[in-house]
Amino acid sequence: MAEKQILTVPGVHVPKTKVGLTKINTLVEAAERLFSRASFFEVSVSDICKEAHTAVGTFYIYFESKTDIYRYLVARYKKDIKRALAESIAGCTSRLEVEREGIKCFIRYAVADPNVYNIVWGSLAVERQMFEDYYVSFAESYARALARAKDELKVDDVLSTAYMLMGITNFLGLQAIFEGMTDKQIDDAIDCTIMPILERGMFR
Repeated sequence: MAEKQILTVPGVHVPKTKVGLTKINTLVEAAERLFSRASFFEVSVSDICKEAHTAVGTFYIYFESKTDIYRYLVARYKKDIKRALAESIAGCTSRLEVEREGIKCFIRYAVADPNVYNIVWGSLAVERQMFEDYYVSFAESYARALARAKDELKVDDVLSTAYMLMGITNFLGLQAIFEGMTDKQIDDAIDCTIMPILERGMFR
């Protein structure tokens, strides 16, 4: 299996060797498993190293603190989600179609990996700025994309629109997880409920 690309994140020291790349990914995967089962404050660096079958000293070669490995997980989810969204909308020819495919993509992503909520929302308790940076950066990127399609929109405030759309997507994702929705049920909710509201309310 190919190693995941290491991200540049404050407090994280990028390894220069293949062995280092394997070790840092092993620590990250171990941390993700533990944080999916317990809160940040219930998991210690020692726990992460035990789960990763790695010495505690090795942890501090790559991460300055437990907060930094958590920050790394949040950054990795952001990158993975953005990549999935970019792939899902690659063939879209209108902003309305982009919204439809983007919403579907995120919800399927969340259903496949519901731990995204544990990690991202858990960051609010770890470090408020981490949580805020995650959503602000997403919203600002989203708003820029909406601004490029301004001729298709009725709305002027693209940033508030971006936050609104993020809210719809986040909570429909939770509904899909809570109710165990199938792909068809997800598609029906988006195509028959969400998209008609968006089409009448924000698109020309």
